[in-house]
Amino acid sequence: MRRRHAVWVILAVLVVGFATRPVAARDLQFGFTPFLSEADMRVEFEPLMTYLSASIGQKVVLYIAKDYGDLRTQMEAGTVDIGSFSPFAYVDAVRSGKIRIIAQSIIDGSGTYRGVIVARKDSGLKALVDLRGKRFAFVDPKSASGYVYPRAMLIEKAIAPESDFKETIFAGSHDKVIAAILAGRADAGAVYEGALDIAKAEGVPTENLVTLATTDLIPHDAITLRVGLDDALAKKIQTALVNLDKSEAGRRVIANSKPKKLTGYVIAKDSLFDIVRRTAKAAGM
Repeated sequence: MRRRHAVWVILAVLVVGFATRPVAARDLQFGFTPFLSEADMRVEFEPLMTYLSASIGQKVVLYIAKDYGDLRTQMEAGTVDIGSFSPFAYVDAVRSGKIRIIAQSIIDGSGTYRGVIVARKDSGLKALVDLRGKRFAFVDPKSASGYVYPRAMLIEKAIAPESDFKETIFAGSHDKVIAAILAGRADAGAVYEGALDIAKAEGVPTENLVTLATTDLIPHDAITLRVGLDDALAKKIQTALVNLDKSEAGRRVIANSKPKKLTGYVIAKDSLFDIVRRTAKAAGM
């Protein structure tokens, strides 16, 4: 009896021990919209994942969204915890009330950038009015520089993308728009200005392109969290991001950021993207 009693006591202690042992925190997913190829995205952002994991004491892994809308879907489902949204993708996604902004990307020392409409030099195209009847490549309907802002410019010039182009292509990423133009699958297209620098660095013959128009300034990406993420953890993530340039580990991330030229993050509010909302309205969106 004593032996049986001892066995039950040991089992009870083990059960209590397992029940009270803290559950290991799951990996956090940090999602990005696909503005580069998957290989380039991994080279660019894996060091940031390593930095964040060490800074907050919880592993952070990279999620590359299938397209601009996929990141919103994954965050609303709770499978992605942190999201870097391009400006209009953010404006669209925040309407759901399931994400909140905590920071903004600073690229090459600036909080803003521009989009450009480009064509091949041998196309004979000189201005936006020459685009009627041509094949035009956009990035994605939720891309600010690759759709919303260029669309607003075209409409301002009385060019209706739905009816005035011979064909409209949504290539899915900025590098694919450039490739479509150079290959002759599109006569012109819209990308963010930095995409041309990245393509040139990779040996793409960007010297064969000419810029037809440049958009107004666009705020850089919004860094967001899914609603419901623990407040203490959210604060850790925000602090780690805005302190990126203040530690040796963070400065290594910045030094590695050659395609995107990330130089840091700043705390940001939703109102920063009101200009994107106004431009989208001008674009009929």
